[in-house]
Amino acid sequence: MAEDRNNGPSEPRQPRNMKGLLKFCMEATRNEDAPGPSSFETMSEERKKWLEEALTSMSVSPAERMTVCMKMIQEAEADTEDGTEQQIKAVTELQDWAEDMDIANDFIKMNGMCIVPKLIGSEVSELRWRCLELLGTLSQNNPFVQNKLISLKLMPALLNLVDADPNPTVRVKAMFAVSCLVRSNLAAHEEFVASGGLGVLVNAVASTEEKLRIKATFLMTALCEDNPGLRDTLTSDGAVQLMIKLLKESEHCNSHEHLMSALLNLVTNNAAAKALCLDETVDLKSFLCSRIHFLNDKEEFMEEKEYANRLLQVLNSDVQTSSQQHSTSNMAVLPV
Repeated sequence: MAEDRNNGPSEPRQPRNMKGLLKFCMEATRNEDAPGPSSFETMSEERKKWLEEALTSMSVSPAERMTVCMKMIQEAEADTEDGTEQQIKAVTELQDWAEDMDIANDFIKMNGMCIVPKLIGSEVSELRWRCLELLGTLSQNNPFVQNKLISLKLMPALLNLVDADPNPTVRVKAMFAVSCLVRSNLAAHEEFVASGGLGVLVNAVASTEEKLRIKATFLMTALCEDNPGLRDTLTSDGAVQLMIKLLKESEHCNSHEHLMSALLNLVTNNAAAKALCLDETVDLKSFLCSRIHFLNDKEEFMEEKEYANRLLQVLNSDVQTSSQQHSTSNMAVLPV
């Protein structure tokens, strides 16, 4: 059920303010735009209804609506179709409100987190992933919400969902929530590492679920940029060998761009990672040359090609430096 709802067509979200209303109107009339002479038609009843509801909604108090949604979630009858539909409708509306940072902060102040245990512990996968999506939206680039979630000790539960939930959409959304919580927040970063997050991250990179692999490699790159010291830990945990193996042995796909980016990040200014890449049994340089050639005429993979070129340059510069040092050493014993 979760996957169908997530991937299928959906009604446009109802605007919450004048900016949202303007965007809605522009999208609603996009198909009617044309370079030729304009023509006017009577507004359809369906469109009139949407605009009337949009104008009405702008006079609604966000706090009142969020309170109603929280009550709907808490009072919904568990394990019933009607109760599940009621909760889905409520958490979807909360997701809309959460996109406004000020409203997201208000939601936290209203003890909005009280709905999380019921949703995240539900047997219905769609409720779990919608709750995780809400947590990610609330915390993204929002230190106030991030710090609140850290204080609630949610990190271990989120990491467990990434690592062990039976539903792939839940695992992907859990990684999204973790990523939004951890990025650019030192306290969340420390909590992530202390809770075994790096091991979960490596496991996620190894996943056969491409969306999860992409989000995991993206987070790995972001974490290493924020804290270069993690490169040594991830290298010790086998991340370099894993990414090389995935690049060389798995069928080429969109996740390879992110794998290449993460590998480049790990190898940069990391002697141990470079040594692994330069191992003759790995033969990474030959693979990179082959991959660059393969991507030459594929515009959609130009970023991957750029990462491969940069990675090859890093490896070659390492060899060149060693060669120059060796030559200098030999010249020192030559007779003048």
